[in-house]
Amino acid sequence: MLTRDWMLPLQTIDQLKWDLGLPYDYQDSFVLDHHDRFSFVRLLDDRVGLKLLFWDDKLAVSELEKNASLQQHEEDVKNGTFAFPVSFTRGFGLKRKSMEWLKEWQKLPYTSPYTDASHLDIRTDVSEKRVVGVFHELLHLTLHKQTERKNVSNLRRPLALPQKFTKAFERHPGIFYISKKNDTQTVVLREAYNGGELVQKHPLVKIREEFANLMKKGLLDRSRGVYKKSLDADLVEGVRNEVCIAEKTNRFDSKDESDSILF
Repeated sequence: MLTRDWMLPLQTIDQLKWDLGLPYDYQDSFVLDHHDRFSFVRLLDDRVGLKLLFWDDKLAVSELEKNASLQQHEEDVKNGTFAFPVSFTRGFGLKRKSMEWLKEWQKLPYTSPYTDASHLDIRTDVSEKRVVGVFHELLHLTLHKQTERKNVSNLRRPLALPQKFTKAFERHPGIFYISKKNDTQTVVLREAYNGGELVQKHPLVKIREEFANLMKKGLLDRSRGVYKKSLDADLVEGVRNEVCIAEKTNRFDSKDESDSILF
């Protein structure tokens, strides 16, 4: 619904599959179970894409618009000039000129990411606010409210975005945070986190965290030798049994005996 032609290449969807919480076999399960809403199509570049067949006005409401009555001033709601929640890390300070520009930018008209924005001049701040709104909504649709920067590199045409659209992430550090952990650039929605914790956790996020904690515990126990000790004990007991059997049947020569005793 965010795309211009109501369709996305499967390759692009696959890149976002983990972030969106889609099942591994979504093409065979999820899509086929909703054949009245989705259809596979052949794109102009001969790739396979997924096309939306049914538009739902109830879903075409951005997260910013949903929370307008709680987060926005009544006058801004009437005028449609919604402001994005902004926060900065401790010690981060904007120059006075930049702060004044940000306040004026927040007062500009808000264009819903679900509406046609072809009439906007890409050189204007209104257009930039629309770009920010698109990614603000896209990150809200992800489970962890974040995604790798490379995952959105192929979204320029489907989302009808201007060239160098990812510059919006650096230009608005109060809305987006770019993590460079493990040499991977990840775009994070600031408002969705309180410190390092998600404010609202999707049930799948809780399951993933439980699984990750279980794996960490297993690796920690392994490093402590918990599993190794039990395996060694079984191995030693097995060797002892073999030695006893061999001694009874006189299968060892003198070299084998010395090797076994040394072991």
